[in-house]
Amino acid sequence: MRDIDRSGAMGAGEIELPTRKPRGSRRRPDVPPSKVERIPPRSGLSRAEVTAHQRRRILDGLAAALAYHGYEDTKITDIVELAGVSRPTFYEHFEGKEACFAAAYGDGVQRLGGAIEVAAGEEQGWVPRFSAGLRAGLEFLAADPPLAHLLLVEALAASRSARLEHERTLARLAEALRPPLGDPGRRALPEETARLLAGGLASHLSGRVLAGEAESLPDSYDLLLAYLLTPPLPATARSADERRA
Repeated sequence: MRDIDRSGAMGAGEIELPTRKPRGSRRRPDVPPSKVERIPPRSGLSRAEVTAHQRRRILDGLAAALAYHGYEDTKITDIVELAGVSRPTFYEHFEGKEACFAAAYGDGVQRLGGAIEVAAGEEQGWVPRFSAGLRAGLEFLAADPPLAHLLLVEALAASRSARLEHERTLARLAEALRPPLGDPGRRALPEETARLLAGGLASHLSGRVLAGEAESLPDSYDLLLAYLLTPPLPATARSADERRA
C-alpha cells in the first residue's frame, strides 16, 4: 500500500486490522498486521484500476503475512485477511501461495531495481553510480520492512523456484559489482569474487532484517560501500595455507 499512499491516486481510507494470535510459531512475534487500504464504493475507478489495486493489496498482504507467520505457516486465509479481499478474488489473480510469492518477489525486485537505476542514472562514472544505487536500494528496503523481509529472508524459505530466482538475482547483483570494460572505475574482479561479495551483502542485510532492524538499513551504507569497493588482496600476497583455505 506504500506506493498508493505516496501517489494519493486511490483516495481511500485506511482500516487498521486488530492484532490476532497467530497459528503455530511466528518468525517475528513483534510484527503486527499491516494496515489495509480499501477502495470506497463508487470510487469512479475503471475495472482495470480496481483489478490493479486488488493485485497490489494481495502482494502487500502476502508480504505482511510472511513477516507475521513465515512462509511455511502463511495460509491463503492470512493473505486475504491482510489484503482486505475475498478468497475468490485472490484466486482470480493467483493459483496459490507459490504463484503469489513468485509475483511478489518479481514485483519487489523490479521496483527495487527501478529505484536503484533512477538514483544511479543521475551520476557520472561507475563508482558514483554504484554508491548512489547502493544508498537508494538501502533506503527503498528500509521504507518497506515487510517487502525487505520477503526479498531477503522468505525467498530462502519458499519453493525451489523462488530460491532459484533469488540465486539469479544474486548473480545479477554480482555482475553489477564488476564495472563495464572501458569504465575509468573498472577494477580486476573475478566473477567468483563478485559472487562472494554479493552473497556477503545479502547475508548482512537479511541478518539485519531478521533482527528487526530493516528501517535502519541505510545506517550500514558506509560499511557496505567500503566492503564492496575495497579490492581483494592479490593471491600472491597470501600465504600458501591461506590460499588452500
